[in-house]
Amino acid sequence: MIKIRLQRHGARHAPFYRMVVTPSEARRDGKFIEVLGTYNPQAHARDVELNLKMDRIDHWLEVGAKPTDTANSLIRQGRLSPEDWLKRAEKKSAAKSARLSKKKNPSPVAEVVAEEAPTVEAPVEQKTEEAKAEKPTVEEKAPKAESKEEAPSEEAPVEEKAEEPKTESKPKAKAKKEKQTEEKEEAEA
Repeated sequence: MIKIRLQRHGARHAPFYRMVVTPSEARRDGKFIEVLGTYNPQAHARDVELNLKMDRIDHWLEVGAKPTDTANSLIRQGRLSPEDWLKRAEKKSAAKSARLSKKKNPSPVAEVVAEEAPTVEAPVEQKTEEAKAEKPTVEEKAPKAESKEEAPSEEAPVEEKAEEPKTESKPKAKAKKEKQTEEKEEAEA
């Protein structure tokens, strides 16, 4: 089977590709039948970035050569008119600048998260207060069980320490810390 694919050339961190027709069994940078063009992803001018022989590409596609996904994408780009290519390049650069500005200025996002956080924490605090109210009734009924289970309770903190490295959401972590402080206070009393 004959493939249309890219051969990588150029230095490290400075790729330069040749679009070639090659047998599918050949290595990536190995034997090839014909060079169909070049692709320089680091160039910014269209005629320098993508230089393809479209008539030869059409010939090989008619013969039955199968382009790889990347080669097919580049062939489609090569068929674009210069105006369409310029519009596409402007859209890409606008999207890239928007992403970079979001990375540099995360403060608006942090403010939105900070505003939402109190609404989430309020129910957690109510739940912990309810849990405090319920715990004395449970502890009053089971003081005998605590004396028998003192050894296992010593092992429980070891298990909790093993669980701490796991990522937890902030409300769960706060609830866990509150629970631990309550247990320490009860143990001291």
